[in-house]
Amino acid sequence: MSAVTLIFVSTALLYGASCVLYFVHLARGGASSVLWASRLLGAAIATHVGFLALDYLLGGRAPTTDIYQVLVVLSLLIAVAYMVSMRRARLTVLGAFVTPVALLLLLSAGLRGSVPPVPEGVRSALLPVHIAVNVLGIVAFALAFAAAVGYVIQEQLLRRKQIIGIFQRLPALDVLDSMGLRLVTVGFPLFTFGMLMGTFWAAERGGVSTGQAFALLAWVFFGSVLLARAAAGWRGRRAAIGTMLGFLCSIAALGGYVARGLGG
Repeated sequence: MSAVTLIFVSTALLYGASCVLYFVHLARGGASSVLWASRLLGAAIATHVGFLALDYLLGGRAPTTDIYQVLVVLSLLIAVAYMVSMRRARLTVLGAFVTPVALLLLLSAGLRGSVPPVPEGVRSALLPVHIAVNVLGIVAFALAFAAAVGYVIQEQLLRRKQIIGIFQRLPALDVLDSMGLRLVTVGFPLFTFGMLMGTFWAAERGGVSTGQAFALLAWVFFGSVLLARAAAGWRGRRAAIGTMLGFLCSIAALGGYVARGLGG
């Protein structure tokens, strides 16, 4: 096993262990589980950075080389964004919904299929910016997704009047709702900019791929959520479900690019 592979596997195992402990904390509570979950997530982030650095030094693969490198970077940024933005006690429990996303993206990056070459004009002029704004937008959407999942669970517990256990560990509904709104508001302009660049890229290549179609669907969901919040006063469950669907479409868009690479 090469050093790069060893670090990759170690990173995935650390994310997995952290994910398990966040779920333990969500289900049972306790300061020890969330403390060790955070420590393991910090260790995963450190080895993740080491993997990227070593992969670049030994393999010469930059973050914008292909979809697989993009997934590695996206996974890292989601974990870092969670650690930075959700350090308050009642927000750390959302790690149960964030760490599985980071782990899934990292494992998807390990598939390493072949990717058709990008036209030179697009590669030099648009691709790095296109990737950067889309990645940052999806990072914001991933955190919004975690808040939305937390909202749906919390609301269901409240409807059933189960106000002990998990209910006491999740943030309040208004906190989750406002958090989701702020994060979608941050991510949507970035994603829109990336979509516009992607449209230009699709015109250059003469067609729209499955990944681009799912990205457009994600854009429609997030745009509809923001519009409905502003125009119709949407709050709560409907906005949370729209946010979840939008994020799942953005993940499906990434899956479309991965599938194209594996099929090529």
